[in-house]
Amino acid sequence: MNPDFINPLVLAYLGDSVLELLVREYLIKNDLQKVNELYQKATHYVSSKAHEDFILYILEQNFLTEKEVGIFKRGRNTKTNKRDSKEHRYSTGFECLIGYLYLNNQQERIYEIFNEFKKRVNELENEEI
Repeated sequence: MNPDFINPLVLAYLGDSVLELLVREYLIKNDLQKVNELYQKATHYVSSKAHEDFILYILEQNFLTEKEVGIFKRGRNTKTNKRDSKEHRYSTGFECLIGYLYLNNQQERIYEIFNEFKKRVNELENEEI
């Protein structure tokens, strides 16, 4: 199975699951033990708004390779039957990238991106306080 030929929405579906697992693991390892706390904190990471903000940030920082930007754009430009807002399209593109990397066994790169994602979410949380 070559991820280059998989529907970008399928890649985003997988990428969403990978991100969800990474977020849950991160929060649990940081001593959040109450399910309500986990859920509330996770919403800072798994929202389409957080994904849009992050992908725009790393694009601006030139953090992604040219290939990764192409994969993101492939996901972003795919029409969906649901919300077609800019926020949703950018979130879909980000999830597509994660799904693509996962299927290509590029877990180290996923962790590099996720570490930047955690830093960005924490920066934004601190700005709100």
